[in-house]
Amino acid sequence: MRTTLYAFFAGMIILVTGCNKSAEVIREEAHWEYENPDWQNIGYAECGTKAQSPINIPTEKAVSTNDIPDIEIAYAPFSMKIVDNGHTIQVNASDDQSTTVFNGDRYRFAQLHLHHRSEHTIDGVAAPMELHVVHTDGTGNILVYARMIEEGAENPFLKTIFSSVPDVKKTEITTGLTLDLNEIIPESRGFYTYSGSLTTPPCTHAVQFVVFKEPLTASPEQISFFASLYHNNARPVQALNNRFILEKE
Repeated sequence: MRTTLYAFFAGMIILVTGCNKSAEVIREEAHWEYENPDWQNIGYAECGTKAQSPINIPTEKAVSTNDIPDIEIAYAPFSMKIVDNGHTIQVNASDDQSTTVFNGDRYRFAQLHLHHRSEHTIDGVAAPMELHVVHTDGTGNILVYARMIEEGAENPFLKTIFSSVPDVKKTEITTGLTLDLNEIIPESRGFYTYSGSLTTPPCTHAVQFVVFKEPLTASPEQISFFASLYHNNARPVQALNNRFILEKE
């Protein structure tokens, strides 16, 4: 089953069809910036297509479904490699041992990164930050687990990351510290999901977003710290167009 979700809404409607199109999680061919997000005008044509991310999630319009199997998580602790790539702070996988299964398809963890403010909005409201956990299946399909980050208690997972932010941009370092992705998977697995794109150039399609309902927390100091590095690295919300948003409780 290649990431195909169905909803019984005005008959059987195919909502998401993954494809074997070649996709890269990270690629930069021309300079781009968040202050001028019309990236399709500087050579990234796919950024102007009609299935872009992020989006606003209008919760009352989401299509409730039980057809999606429960998410399976098989994450293992790994040695943290970290880079300030000039657009965000990113942690890269150091092995291929952390996997997840979504809608019958298995993906491997590739990287995680952060946005300030959140890229997705819920009923038009942005959170202070958003975490993206990026996975690939080896054939070009990408799965992103997204969690809103609200102000609250200090987050030990983020504390580990923030303690190791490199002084030099675009230089990956191996920290000797260990991260465990299980710490950022919510106890409640309710989510919204839709078919979209990378939220940075080249805005590649074949991306399935899963936005968990339960947020993470970070202390005001942690949020301010990241904002001091990247005050605005959130792409504006994009039109939903003809897509549907599925909701699983």
